[in-house]
Amino acid sequence: MSNNQQVLRSEVVLEKYGKALAGKTVLITGVSDDSIAGELALQLSTADPKLLILSARAESKVAGVREKIKSAKPNVETRFLNMDLSDLSAVRNAVGDLADVSHIDHVICVAGVMFPPYSKTKDGFESQLGVNYLANFLFVKLLLPKVRAAGSDSSVVIMASSMVRQGKMYFDDLNFSDGQTYDPMAAYGQSNAARVMFVKRLGEKLKIEKIRVFSVDPGGVQTGLQRHCPPDFLDQVAEWKKAGTMVDLDRKPFEIPPWTTTSEGAATVITGMIDPTIAGYNGSYLSQNAVSDHQLHAHINDESNWTKLWELSENLTKEKFLL
Repeated sequence: MSNNQQVLRSEVVLEKYGKALAGKTVLITGVSDDSIAGELALQLSTADPKLLILSARAESKVAGVREKIKSAKPNVETRFLNMDLSDLSAVRNAVGDLADVSHIDHVICVAGVMFPPYSKTKDGFESQLGVNYLANFLFVKLLLPKVRAAGSDSSVVIMASSMVRQGKMYFDDLNFSDGQTYDPMAAYGQSNAARVMFVKRLGEKLKIEKIRVFSVDPGGVQTGLQRHCPPDFLDQVAEWKKAGTMVDLDRKPFEIPPWTTTSEGAATVITGMIDPTIAGYNGSYLSQNAVSDHQLHAHINDESNWTKLWELSENLTKEKFLL
């Protein structure tokens, strides 16, 4: 599917397939003015969904986005969902707050952290693994009955990153020796490897129900996600690009993605949600609006790692995810 890769604006994808979103209920995590999730909410509002549930750690983060939607599309209802992904009890409470919502057509997990100093979540997990992956494992598990209630062509889309190409699970040392061997980039890669492998197994399990499940590389988008990056990070990326291709864990070369706009970053998420041409590739990794599993290395594609991760996730979250 690599020949189909192309950077598109969200508006282009919505013009093609946006009618499928009319009257739907969509939940998006990580919403703020300077995020892909915030742009995604604005873009989806143009397609006349019934309800947009916008999640963040504080209501102030979504206020600007809600106001813009109210001004441009007053008939689209918005709702704030308070959720702190660094605390699994807060994830459970957030799902409890949605008890009055009978079904959710699309669950879009965008929220995450990148390259923070070493810290642990409230539950004792290295922060990037805990926030970027384990919280999403639990959140999706608890919300799945509402997604199933929405029926076929509902979706679960989880944000990942091109960093997955150098990411792997450190099954024997998830917490990097309690921070002593912590490498922010390796930890970020691990959290993205986990997200992509989780989607692989979940997509496989839900395929028969025609519930769409995809992981997404949004490309290189400058947002608040980079707030923990070192001051010279952009210069470093420029140097990497100048040096040419990098290599993944299988020593396959790849190019660093170009910087794109938030609209272009959100587009591949929308592709995962509603593009009918990829419906037969459930569980796949998407990049530049196309199925891009050819970009994944052997560690990610090893189904025994999917099983190991799933069982580990059940143990760490203390929640059986049976399908």
